Order: sequence, then structure tokens, then C-alpha cells
Amino acid sequence: MGRTRYGVLILKRRSFLCLLLGGYASGSFAHSPWGQYQVYRQKHLLVLSTREDPESYPFSKELVAALNIAVPSANARPARAVDLARVHNLLRTDQFQFALLSPENIAMLRQGSGQFQGKQKVDLRTIYEFDGLEFVVRADFPDNLVAVVTHGVLESLAMLPSATPVDRVRVNPYLHPGALQVLR
Repeated sequence: MGRTRYGVLILKRRSFLCLLLGGYASGSFAHSPWGQYQVYRQKHLLVLSTREDPESYPFSKELVAALNIAVPSANARPARAVDLARVHNLLRTDQFQFALLSPENIAMLRQGSGQFQGKQKVDLRTIYEFDGLEFVVRADFPDNLVAVVTHGVLESLAMLPSATPVDRVRVNPYLHPGALQVLR
């Protein structure tokens, strides 16, 4: 009887070790969420804002809601970075393509001035302007896709009362070529 108990104990211990090692092994084969986040970024039009531009995040939610009505396939979502340094890093490394920021902050990113003195410039082009904010995109983003987004903004002007008149946006020297196609 003692032997049976010992045999059962060994089976239980072996079963426990197998479960433990099996769980550890399957955990080691699991992938990190970072790959999925990259897929998420590719499937959604993420509009980046920052806490340092207090108006940018609330308005990005309005802009995203309007874009999702006009261009449902965009799957637009607002995203907020802790500070402008993080925005610089995310845009510079092509982790984000779109942003909604104040013209002053966009100028610092474009020119490598202010807090970005001596750092790599971020080539941003304007899609549309709003009262005190600019909707921008990386300059290397495809013209045809920027045209679709710009068309969505134009279709949503009634929902975006702070939008700058089209004729004033059209003369922006940093206007993205895809946006210019639509605004002509």
C-alpha cells in the first residue's frame, strides 16, 4: 500500500512537472504583442496628438469620428503621446504617419528647431488646417491614400466647424501633393 501511494505520488509529481514544463514551453513560443500592434497600426488610420497640445486630442476625436463616417474603411482612431519628444520619435521612425498638432510644434518638427535642435527633422506635409491645429502626414505617404483622406475631410466639413476655408488651405506651402489634388 505504501508503494502504491509512492507510485501515485511519483505520477502526480511527474504530471505536475510535465504540466509545468509544457506551460513554460508553450509560453516561450508565444509571440509578443508588438507584432500585433504593428498590424493594428497598418489597419487603422491613427491620428497622433500630444498632451503638450491640449486642444489636439479632443479635436482628434472629432476628426476621427468625421473620417469614420466619410471613409469607414479608414478605421480611424485617435492616439495621444505623452509629450512632443515622443511624437517626434514616433513620426521620425515611421511608427505613425498622421498627426494633429499646433502649427508651432509642427514647425519645430519640420525644421529641427526648439527642443529638436540638432535632431533629425521630420518631413511633414499638411492635409488640412483647423483653428489652431494642422492635420499632417509624413511626406513619403502615398499621394493616392492622402487624397482619399483629404476627400473624407472635405466631405466632413459640416461636422468640423473649426475647419479653415479651402481656398486658404490650398495656398499652404507644405500641402501634401495628394491633398492638393483634391483641394484644386
